[in-house]
Amino acid sequence: MPTLQDKRQDFLWLVQLWMQRERDIAGWTATCGDAIAASYRIPEDMTARDAAWDFLSFNSEAFRGESENKCPEWMRNLQEPCYE
Repeated sequence: MPTLQDKRQDFLWLVQLWMQRERDIAGWTATCGDAIAASYRIPEDMTARDAAWDFLSFNSEAFRGESENKCPEWMRNLQEPCYE
């Protein structure tokens, strides 16, 4: 059975694949930090794929197309975790 750590890794892998293809990422380092922070806040009932979709739709015009850029509730006020 997959663990929370597996879900975080899957999410970050999907986001990394997108970042390798996306050429015009404004604030690339901020996006990286947000991806790490978001990986710790994926709702329990959300899959890594759906979380990545939320993240990419918010951060990439290519994903959201003409849709309005709305931050999902679970991604508001992201802060990178403190490491011990």
